[in-house]
Amino acid sequence: MPAHFSESDLARLILSTRLRDLSDELRTAVAEPDSPVAGGARPGPGSTLAERIWQLLDGEIPALQDALVGYLRARETPWSWIAERTGTSEDDVRARWGRIDVTPLADPQASAAALDEWYVRQAQVEPLAQVADPVSRLLGDSVPQQERCLICAKYAGEPVPAWAGRPVPPGGHLVDDGTWRVGHGPTGFWPRGTLLIESRRHFLDHTEISPDEAVSLGLLVRRLTDPIKEATGAPRVHVWSCMEGTPHFHTWLVPRVGEVQSGRAFIGRPGHCTEAEATEAVHAIRKALESREPTEAGA
Repeated sequence: MPAHFSESDLARLILSTRLRDLSDELRTAVAEPDSPVAGGARPGPGSTLAERIWQLLDGEIPALQDALVGYLRARETPWSWIAERTGTSEDDVRARWGRIDVTPLADPQASAAALDEWYVRQAQVEPLAQVADPVSRLLGDSVPQQERCLICAKYAGEPVPAWAGRPVPPGGHLVDDGTWRVGHGPTGFWPRGTLLIESRRHFLDHTEISPDEAVSLGLLVRRLTDPIKEATGAPRVHVWSCMEGTPHFHTWLVPRVGEVQSGRAFIGRPGHCTEAEATEAVHAIRKALESREPTEAGA
């Protein structure tokens, strides 16, 4: 057992691992279709969702309670407090949990690292998703890591929140010229055809941009706007950035697609798309770019 992992730390890891697994099971259950019912009848108790949730309640909740009581006892919580919360007597809770047999973790450090990665990938828009070690930083005498640039971390292969995108976006990068990378935005947060321009060099905003970068950025936005309109049918392409998600220069090109409000109301809730829709839009934008490049080169 690592010296900096106390009994309380280990109990917290066991409880957190149980919560992670239950969270994944519930998320999967929500998206499972119900079993088909003959004759058009309404789904009953035998539907996939109902059965899966019932199984989770029967199997996981008692195990979760065991892990929770193990954590409380490791923190020297009195039996009387647990009895009060469960609505039973102190004798009853001692009889049930006095000899909890919780399976120990084979490698606590690996478990903590896995929880860190899971949290960062799944939490998405929560502020703690920007912290590299949201779970392990709470354990023993570990030293919290510094907040990081999510764009640099993404391309270094580190886990990042879903809203930071992936190192290979849907359909691949449209531009990767040594100064800028351009790819589709994360599909869960942006409509089809949204492009994210990221600087290759790490800098914050326009106060740190070089003259050459400023010129090439303007030309890049000009070059991309019409192909986005053509590929998506959008009447407007919003150019937007505030450098708040991560301190690295990036700019969004967001097509206003569908029957939505314009301007600031649209940026607040721009919509989303599927992976397939994003890939199709990127292919269409790439085709439109390629059709224009001979004309632009000769202009």
